Amino acid sequence: METGELILYHVKPGDRVKSGQVLFEVMTDKIDMEVESPADGVIEQLVGEIGVAIEIGKPVLIMQTDTEVMSFDFGGDAPLPDAPAPVIEPVAVQPAAIETPVVASPVVIAPAPVALPPLTNPREIRAVPKARAIAEDRGIDLRTVAPTGPDHTITVEDVGGNKLSEDQIKRQAANKALIAKGLEMTRSIPQISFSRNVKSGSVELTSVISNWARVLRTRPDLNISPKDGSAVSHVGVAVIIESKYGSALPVFKDPDLQTVSELADLFMSTAKSAHNGKVPLAMLSGATTAIFDLSKYKMNSSAPVLFPNQVTSLTIGENFSGEKIISLTIDLRYLDFYDGAQLLDSLISAL
Repeated sequence: METGELILYHVKPGDRVKSGQVLFEVMTDKIDMEVESPADGVIEQLVGEIGVAIEIGKPVLIMQTDTEVMSFDFGGDAPLPDAPAPVIEPVAVQPAAIETPVVASPVVIAPAPVALPPLTNPREIRAVPKARAIAEDRGIDLRTVAPTGPDHTITVEDVGGNKLSEDQIKRQAANKALIAKGLEMTRSIPQISFSRNVKSGSVELTSVISNWARVLRTRPDLNISPKDGSAVSHVGVAVIIESKYGSALPVFKDPDLQTVSELADLFMSTAKSAHNGKVPLAMLSGATTAIFDLSKYKMNSSAPVLFPNQVTSLTIGENFSGEKIISLTIDLRYLDFYDGAQLLDSLISAL
């Protein structure tokens, strides 16, 4: 897609909009697409002209945001904690894939407590060439570095190759404060968690994504809209994927209606993009549930966090015996104890 024809505005200057509210519609050669607002704010100016083809990346409208936008990078620095009266710059909303900076976890490169025997073949450790060069120059044993790249590959960031600027560090602090504030909202939700141990071979992430969507499709009352809490016809599975910035949350729409190979290809391409901080615009909304995979860290699954307007959430963990642990958290305003237990049992049976 190189251009899109602007066919309809749903807002006008001066309108106050909420995150997820449809702003405008674009017609491409393949599909008509609704573009949603990435944040709460006020429409300042309509830039695009109805009926005119607009190049990807050109502004369509300008809005003032009420808060920092963590899931998008529109340019400029986010306001910092304790900063005096920040001036919020206009935000240009574009009908295109938008880079997604998310909160980065600090990189810890720990030296081995004891001398490690030499590797027979150093190439046994997955690492990008530049990371190998940096590690050799700095005397870092790659066996002591936790990989964050795809397929457990050590990246440049893992060996401290790309240092964050002071401004970036401050922006991350501001974003962390926003995330903490958002998670505080979940404490008021009456919830309970269930866990089951399952054979490792039966738990593959794309299989969990597909089967969990299939289970939830039998309970349409659990698939609710983040806009108003009403039931929706689709199942949107947000998968928390590790990226070089921290975490990204692409949403897979109706994954149970895709073939195994289609979903696997989509997941691999999305994970690769998310690792680099980019998620397509169409995959940044519509989540009705979430999955967090901790299994590669050999961690027991913790109680999943319920995101606002999501009734269920899953975490996949793994113990040192190789058993996978799947945990389900439910909102007790929509489900009772037995409903939750039955949902988890249905998922385990499907796997």
